[in-house]
Amino acid sequence: MELRHLRYFMAAAQEEHFGRAADRLHVTRPAVSQIIADLESELGTPLFERLAHRVRLTAAGRALLPQLQSVMDDLNAALAMTKRVGEGKSGMLNIAYGSLTLLHTLFRAAVKQFHETYPDVTLSLIEMATSEQAKALAEGKIHAGFMHFGPHPVLLRKKRSEAAPGQDQTILDWFEIQTGGLGAIVPNDHRLAKKKSVSLAELAQEQFVVVPQSSSSPGYGPLFALCQKAGFEPKIVQEVSSIASQLNLISVGMGIGLSTIGKNFTYPASLAVVPLDEVSYTTRFVFGWVKGPRDPALDRMIDIVKTLAKGR
Repeated sequence: MELRHLRYFMAAAQEEHFGRAADRLHVTRPAVSQIIADLESELGTPLFERLAHRVRLTAAGRALLPQLQSVMDDLNAALAMTKRVGEGKSGMLNIAYGSLTLLHTLFRAAVKQFHETYPDVTLSLIEMATSEQAKALAEGKIHAGFMHFGPHPVLLRKKRSEAAPGQDQTILDWFEIQTGGLGAIVPNDHRLAKKKSVSLAELAQEQFVVVPQSSSSPGYGPLFALCQKAGFEPKIVQEVSSIASQLNLISVGMGIGLSTIGKNFTYPASLAVVPLDEVSYTTRFVFGWVKGPRDPALDRMIDIVKTLAKGR
C-alpha cells in the first residue's frame, strides 16, 4: 500500500465519483479505478458500491474515511512543520551570553527582532561565561554564543575569515560584531568620574575589584602587567565571578575596575566609564558557533546579528 492509494480513496469518497476524483487528482479515470481496486484487494473488502452514475461508500469505506482524514491531517501538519523547521521558522535555538553581553544594545535588539520575526522558534537564552562556551558548543548544549575576548585569545588567533579550534579541537566559526578597548569603571561620585580619559598611573592609589576568569577584562596576570608598566602594583580588594558582580560592587563603593568599553555598550547609570590613555588592549565582541552544517534557525539569528552589526 502506498500513500497514493489513500489519496485516491479520499478523493473518490469525497467526490462520490471516479471521474471527478480523476480530474481533481490530474490523472485518468481508469487510473483511479485501478488504484481503488488494488486497495480493496489488499484490504480484502469493498470500499465502494459502484452505481450507474456515481459511487457510494460501503460500511467499511465509511469506517475508514474519518480515520484516514485524521491521519492525513496529522501528516500534512507534520510536513508543514518540517518545512518550517527547514526554513528556520520553527524549532529550538539555544544561545549563550555572558553578563557583559547584557550591556550591549545589539544583544537586546537581536533577541527582540528574532522573537518578533520567528515566534514559532523556541529561543532559550543561557547565561554562560565566554570561557565555558567553546565546550558547550562542542557538546551540543548550545547552538551559538555571544563571546567577549581580550587581546590574542586562543579562539581568535586566526584571521576573521577563517575558523579556529576551540576546546576539544572542535572547529568554531564566528562573526565579529565589534572591537573595543579598556576603561576604568568608577562610581558616579568618584573623583575621576567626570574626566574624559585617565592614565593607569592615576589609578595607583585605587582599590580594584577584579574578575579573575574574565575572557575580556584583565584578570590577575594582565592587570598586574598593565599596572607594573605604569609603575605600581594594583591593590585588589575583591574577586568576583562575573562582570555583573564587579559592576554591582563598584557601584556600592567597594573599589574600581577595568572593563571592556566601546560603542553600544551601556553601563548602569550609577557608574561612570572613563577610557584609559595609552593602553594597548583590544577587545572583541563576537557571535560564534560550530563550523559546518547549521540549524536553519541559527542561520536566521546569524543574519539578524550581521544586519544589526552593520547598522551600528
